[in-house]
Amino acid sequence: MVGDKPKTQTEQLLDAFISRLQVAFDLELAIELFPENPVIYRLNHAVGAILVAYGKSTFGASEATDAVFQARNMNFQLTLIFRQLHGVDGATSYLDRIRECLTGWKPPHCDMACRPTAEFFIGQVQGVWQYGLTIATRAVQLQTMGPESGPLLADAQFEEYP
Repeated sequence: MVGDKPKTQTEQLLDAFISRLQVAFDLELAIELFPENPVIYRLNHAVGAILVAYGKSTFGASEATDAVFQARNMNFQLTLIFRQLHGVDGATSYLDRIRECLTGWKPPHCDMACRPTAEFFIGQVQGVWQYGLTIATRAVQLQTMGPESGPLLADAQFEEYP
């Protein structure tokens, strides 16, 4: 069996978003990764759920001339699914609370704190309300540098100048 591969930067960030939201809302809401098959997703929580997904990245120009070193601007998509629209257990109330929870928080591997960039109504089906919240942050994308080819310097000899 091949050993477990370490989680990628994006996977680690998704885990960090889930953990942050669980600390704030775990007793109140279901907090999960966005389902692989959203068509068959079923809201089992009495109040609602926050579904977390990676949205997209855009990349800046390289900051170095001898290697790739660039800003990675990332968007994470939260989908809120609620049984109620208004009131303390409603989607609009939780939109505000979730935005407050994530605004200013700096996830691991990121050099910029989270900031909301969009909120939008997705729809309502059979008494279940859905909203989207987009959260942006930034990390640095670095070129993976392997060992240089050729012989390694095994013995350094220094000479003193008179």
